[in-house]
Amino acid sequence: MAMSYDCIIVGAGISGLGAAYGLLQREAALLVVEAGATVGGAMRSERTAEGFLLEHGPNTVVGHDPELWQQFEALGIAGERVVAGHQGRTRYLLHRGRPLPMPMSPPALLRTPLLSPLAKLRALAEPCVPRTPAPDESAYAFVARRLGPGPAERFLDPFVSGVYAGDPHQLSMRAGFPSLWESEQRAGSLLLGMATGKPKRDTQQPKPRRELFSFGAGLHTWPRAVAQALGPRRLWTHSRVTAITRAADGWQVRVEREAQPRGNRHSPAETLVLHASELILATPAYVAAELIAPFSDEAARALRAIPYPPLAVVHLGYFREDVTHPLDGFGMLCPSGEQRAILGSLWPSTLFHGRAPLGAVLTTQFVGGMRAPELALRDDTAIIEATHHELVDLLGVRGKPRLARVIRWPQAIPQYVAGHVARIAALERLEHAQTSLHLLGNYRGGVSAVQCWQNGLALAARVRLPQTLDSSFVRELTH
Repeated sequence: MAMSYDCIIVGAGISGLGAAYGLLQREAALLVVEAGATVGGAMRSERTAEGFLLEHGPNTVVGHDPELWQQFEALGIAGERVVAGHQGRTRYLLHRGRPLPMPMSPPALLRTPLLSPLAKLRALAEPCVPRTPAPDESAYAFVARRLGPGPAERFLDPFVSGVYAGDPHQLSMRAGFPSLWESEQRAGSLLLGMATGKPKRDTQQPKPRRELFSFGAGLHTWPRAVAQALGPRRLWTHSRVTAITRAADGWQVRVEREAQPRGNRHSPAETLVLHASELILATPAYVAAELIAPFSDEAARALRAIPYPPLAVVHLGYFREDVTHPLDGFGMLCPSGEQRAILGSLWPSTLFHGRAPLGAVLTTQFVGGMRAPELALRDDTAIIEATHHELVDLLGVRGKPRLARVIRWPQAIPQYVAGHVARIAALERLEHAQTSLHLLGNYRGGVSAVQCWQNGLALAARVRLPQTLDSSFVRELTH
């Protein structure tokens, strides 16, 4: 008899872990199956021998939801959270080879040299621009139409590369920035739509403050804490799902498990067939495509059509005295018009204590993405040399790196390119036809860690659990 669960979650990235945490609160009999050696997906942290703390994927998280802080408290990691200081509010944009502060207020926007006087006047005319009748358009076309080409080139372009490692000429506005798209559709203007679309807030309650944060030992603290809460009976690593089959009362899930450590020995590799009443596929789109292909060729094609361009994360550490720039901010983004080899540079040692050893600084650069995927495919030496050369020119670096490390993501951030809305509609049709099958991941609903976590929690609240069975324990335990 196969082991049976209320819900099996395939994939232990932050989306899948959000769903697992939500189901854990509901006392569901659940199992998370992860093909890799660890949890968290791209959310990985590493302390080097030199004393630098490197993030392999995202470097920071932005949050303002009190419920998230309560969840951290329940996971036992609230005390490990560290919030960026005031310098994190300053962000730089590269303009004609010089990092200039990004305007963060209307008065600063009027004074900034990033836009010409004519471009500023054009942006102020935004409420007079008619809404588009088109069902969608690129992010660049949308912003250039509403605000003018200046803001599209100087602000949107680097922002898209910073969030998605994407190309604004290919990114779908409706899918990538749905709140802005809806503002125009609802009010005919971005400015009016954002002003009138905000929900009324209880004035008796203080407004939650947005915080840029991480954890003392890095962002991997978060998924690691969820893994500990789940325990080894609810979380299997080194376990790959190779096929799913529809059953009369749920799903059969075929899992290939690698040899598992058992005390002083290892159990042999094995293939298991598990049963689940509900199944959540929290994998990258291209992995989910192969699993659901037997049930919907349309949905599989939609998933395969989502691009995942390569991205290289380049960590360079220097002695503080070897960097002329004060590094007094979050980092610097590079618009494509600057024609640089990097998409941007973050300064983790400015944001959080302990990211670099005493007397040193840590910079983190991003290379490739949708804009220039070929740059991420070069060998490590070429990438490091090109990145170091950019920092010499842009940040006044004078010495050689004390630390140089390249972390590669051959398939990095999913791109919400043209047609993404239709692709997600195809997935929704599959979920409507197969009501106990759910597709979850950063290819729908947002790419940030908080969005992925909250999407997982929301799905966990919707999953239908059996009412006639004891949902506190796995039906049959063979391990």
